Formats: sequence, C-alpha cells, structure tokens
Amino acid sequence: MSKSHSASSTRLWLMPTLVMLVIAAALVGAFFWGRSTAPPQADSGGEDTAQQGTEQNQTVPQDVADQVIRRDQDDPLAVGDVDAPVVLVKFSDYQCPFCARWNAETLPDLQQYVDNGELRIEWRDINMYGEDSERAAKAAVAAGKQDQFVEYHAQLFPDGDILENYSAEALTEIAAETGLDIEQFETDLSSEETADIVAENEQLGQSIGAQSTPTFIMNQTPIVGAQPAEVFVDAFEESLDAAQE
Repeated sequence: MSKSHSASSTRLWLMPTLVMLVIAAALVGAFFWGRSTAPPQADSGGEDTAQQGTEQNQTVPQDVADQVIRRDQDDPLAVGDVDAPVVLVKFSDYQCPFCARWNAETLPDLQQYVDNGELRIEWRDINMYGEDSERAAKAAVAAGKQDQFVEYHAQLFPDGDILENYSAEALTEIAAETGLDIEQFETDLSSEETADIVAENEQLGQSIGAQSTPTFIMNQTPIVGAQPAEVFVDAFEESLDAAQE
C-alpha cells in the first residue's frame, strides 16, 4: 500500500466541530479548538470535512488574530501584499490529504484576490504526522528563501495528492526539478534558522489549539477543513467588506 493511501485510511483525523473558548489571562487570551481524534472511514474523500463548514457566527478575538497574522515582508511561507486588507492563515501538514485537496481545488480560486492585492495567504505547518512532515516543512522554508515557495509547495502536493517519499534526497530532487540552487537549498534545509521558523510555526499552532488540518483563520473568521471554494470566497468577501468599513 502506498503512503498516500495508508495516510488517508489510518492516520487522518475527522475534521471536528470548531469550538471557541476565550480564557481571560493577565496579558492575552488563549484561543482553543476542541476536536475529536477518531479516524474517518477509509476513502472518505473529504466528505467528513465538508460537513464541518465555517463557524460563520463566531469570530476569533482580535488579539488572537493579531498573534496569528504576521504580515512579515520576509516570511518565506507567504504570498500576497503585506498590506492586503484580508489575510488567510492556513494551519497545514504536508502529509494531510485534505490539505493537498484544498491546494488543488480551492487555492486557485483565491489566487485572483492575491493578484489584485486584496488577499494575503500565510502558511503555518503544524507537523502533526511527525518527522516526515517536519522535513517537508523545512524544505518549503528552504524554497521560500529562494523566493520559490509557491512553485515548490505545489510540487509537495502533486495533482492534489501527497507524496510517498519525504526523505531529504527526495525533497532535494524536487528542489532540482523546481530549478532551485541545490547547494543553497541543502544548506537552508539543515540550518538552525530554518529549524527555528518551523518550530515557531508549530508552537503557534499548538498554543491556539490547532490540532487538525487544514484549519484556517481569515482575518477574524475561523474555518475548519478543506471546504469548497465558495465557502472561502464568501468568507473573503465578508472579511473584505468588514475591513473596508
């Protein structure tokens, strides 16, 4: 059995209902998502995810949104204008088939808003599935350091699927196929700076309770799962209207 098939049948979690809890603290509130970790039926094709939807009547507290959304010009895992009125943060994992599905089916419909300066997308890999996920996340950062995150990221989700091999050799081969400087890529792949970026993103996901993938925050709107493109387009339009008020 291939890794992609085994991942979808044995290691996926149900996309659970999003539960918002704001806990008062001395400096900043903490935001948690409660989730079931029961595995879905094999070959669910994302139908369980599609049932979850957005929490349209709930919003992320502004202080939590400010913590999650960075708007860092040097972020190697982001696309779009840092001053875009709407920012979508995606908590993801490179071994998550639903993340791959979202990349193939929904991201293209959002690209027009990135291109016209209205939307910025920032990725945060939370590496739920262990060392292979972490290694892929480091590779994405290494590609981003050469301004080719988008191209490399797409190769990690070929045709809306996940890879079968996440070894350093396989990831370097993809870098070569993408046209990256291989010597620089290998240096960045193993650098402490890259490791720190990956660890920081993972810690951020843990700190707010993002424990299933994909999970999103669009400005202050939480979205769980690889929802249809229209769900994200509607959330974008609502967020844009609110930002322009």
